[in-house]
Amino acid sequence: MTEKDVYLFYNDKVKILYSEIEARNNSLPIELLFEIHAAFDHLKRIHVDGESEADCAGKAFSHLKRGSLDAFKLKLKSFNDDYAKLIKSKTDLHFIDNGKFLPSLLNKRKVIIRLAKEARLFEGKNDIDNAFEKWYEVSGLIDQFEEEFFDPAKLQWAKKINFLHDMRGFIVGIITGVIGSAIVQFFPSIIKLLKR
Repeated sequence: MTEKDVYLFYNDKVKILYSEIEARNNSLPIELLFEIHAAFDHLKRIHVDGESEADCAGKAFSHLKRGSLDAFKLKLKSFNDDYAKLIKSKTDLHFIDNGKFLPSLLNKRKVIIRLAKEARLFEGKNDIDNAFEKWYEVSGLIDQFEEEFFDPAKLQWAKKINFLHDMRGFIVGIITGVIGSAIVQFFPSIIKLLKR
């Protein structure tokens, strides 16, 4: 492992994840900052303290990998938060795409969760290469999911349709109530007329 390898990994992988996490919440999570700080502190030791490039680069690379794994988990957390908001919203998702939207959403989320579990299991076994492979797959699926299901136009349309259905139910309820009240009010008079 060389210092250049660390910089390439930072530039090609870490910085991309870092930027994505920052763009989602307009802030950088402290976990990533600690790992990046630790990585560059190890790289500094090559030039300032005269330590071995291979040792320092290996330790720096390890910190950047941990930071990247944290970034994947933060992306998953953000995704789960957005998903929960969507599911708990007052938008009836059954109306979208002729009823195909919600089942597809549920199935695709299930795949993301399954793959994220697999990635965590690889991490637990210290199989970082396979963990990264799974996390990149999860990350790509999250991007696709958000593009397909967090479409503001579709969600706004569903809210409008939901509102119209609610209003129709409200109006039908009022009309039914008025008719029922009229029947109850005039029912005794009608009974008296029929008894004559």
